Amino acid sequence: MHNFHDTLFKGNIFKELVKVLFEKSGYLVIPYGYETQLSSIRGKLAQIDNSKTALKIRSSPDLLVYDNDKDVKLVEVKMSSYQCPRLNKKLLESYRRFWDDAILVMVLPFENVFYAQEIHNLGIKEQYDPKTDFVPIQNMFSKINLDDLDNYGNIACNLIDSMKKADNEMENGN
Repeated sequence: MHNFHDTLFKGNIFKELVKVLFEKSGYLVIPYGYETQLSSIRGKLAQIDNSKTALKIRSSPDLLVYDNDKDVKLVEVKMSSYQCPRLNKKLLESYRRFWDDAILVMVLPFENVFYAQEIHNLGIKEQYDPKTDFVPIQNMFSKINLDDLDNYGNIACNLIDSMKKADNEMENGN
């Protein structure tokens, strides 16, 4: 699972998991990213390197999260199977340039599972420690139901484990 569509599929699974977690907690969530809004031309946008507009569109956050308390946030969702994940520096620079006030949600297979941080609070570095660079998602989204957080955390860990096994089997030719 290493081509564009496979990576997109994996990302969509975790984006949907986070979306449902927010919705079950009372947030209104609308898909926002270019994979959703501009799906018919996403392949063409990926080929344009020298356009500020194309770069901004490609780096669009995944979700718009609206709180009935009159707050709205843009959320980018990323998954990693590593305890200290690496983020694409070029992509993170685009987030900071165009979406500085957005929130990055990391789905990681340990402890709290769902971590969050405002893009403008993230430095650009080789790898990130969720314990020091991020906060548990419920610290930024206080309405998140802790039972749902545990439930979806278990689902996320099982999905990540299954994907790692499938990738290993494909690499080993099984």
